[in-house]
Amino acid sequence: MMDQYQVTKQAHDNCIACGRVDHNPDSLGLAFTLGPDGTVTAPFKVSTRYQGYDGLLHGGMISTLLDAAMTHCLFAQGIQALTAELTVRFSKPVEVGQEIMLKARILGQRGGIYQLEARITQGRQLLARGKAKFIEPK
Repeated sequence: MMDQYQVTKQAHDNCIACGRVDHNPDSLGLAFTLGPDGTVTAPFKVSTRYQGYDGLLHGGMISTLLDAAMTHCLFAQGIQALTAELTVRFSKPVEVGQEIMLKARILGQRGGIYQLEARITQGRQLLARGKAKFIEPK
């Protein structure tokens, strides 16, 4: 499973969220770990560089982090797909200076459309959740 993940994610070497910093110096450098249950997780240190309101992570960055986690969940299955729809529920503000955890899983698939869910947590506290539909390009 790890080999197909590495091969599939090569298409993202320049990605703003998970790309290699030597390919894209602006990349967040997210590094995902594959779980035995098909989930992916990654820690993220929230920098003031990505804040919206003073002291809080920008909502667009939260959405980006959730989207990246779900994309890597598909990569773990050898699937390259594009986000077709993304819904984000912001539960609690994400404060800068903290380390948060991203986690994503596949909920299901039907006719080339994949449904996924991702969460951002700090300890046991849910900060944000995203649900998305991804579609494989023709």
